[in-house]
Amino acid sequence: MRTQRPVSMGMACVLAALLAVAGCGKDTNGPRTSGSTAATSASPGPSDAAARAALAAYRGMWGAWVEAGKTSDSEAPALRTYTSGEALKLIVSALLTHKQNEQVSQGEPVIDPKVVEVKPTEAPTQATISDCVNDENWLMYKASGGLVNDVPGGRHNMTATVTLADGTWKISYFKLGKVGTC
Repeated sequence: MRTQRPVSMGMACVLAALLAVAGCGKDTNGPRTSGSTAATSASPGPSDAAARAALAAYRGMWGAWVEAGKTSDSEAPALRTYTSGEALKLIVSALLTHKQNEQVSQGEPVIDPKVVEVKPTEAPTQATISDCVNDENWLMYKASGGLVNDVPGGRHNMTATVTLADGTWKISYFKLGKVGTC
């Protein structure tokens, strides 16, 4: 019997919200990461610092989402620490749906984010992150226990926009691909 992959459910909610408008870890340090972390220039500078801050915000977003998903807590303060705008709306919407359906997530996704663009280069205020999110071990459960369904998860292409506002880098937008897009 195949086990359900909760990001599939969580990501399905997020993808549905994305279509209408235009889915957690072992600790609060965020989901597991594999491979390298950033594509930055060889010499340190403002772009390197921005890339590091953008990656920290991205990992923080996933960590906050994973933690909030354990109880489907759409009011979790950490969500607002790392996200804003459409990204925050999408995550909150998914968590509200899960709460309404009496579902929680367990486990964690595996992420491998890379900064692919920082702009403007001299005084960055925006970064773009590319990732392949593996949700095979982020399982969706009924709050009363037991897996929600047996829909398999997989690897989803993800692009995130990270924006600097008031001295804080936050994920302001993200787009998730379907299972198998990376």
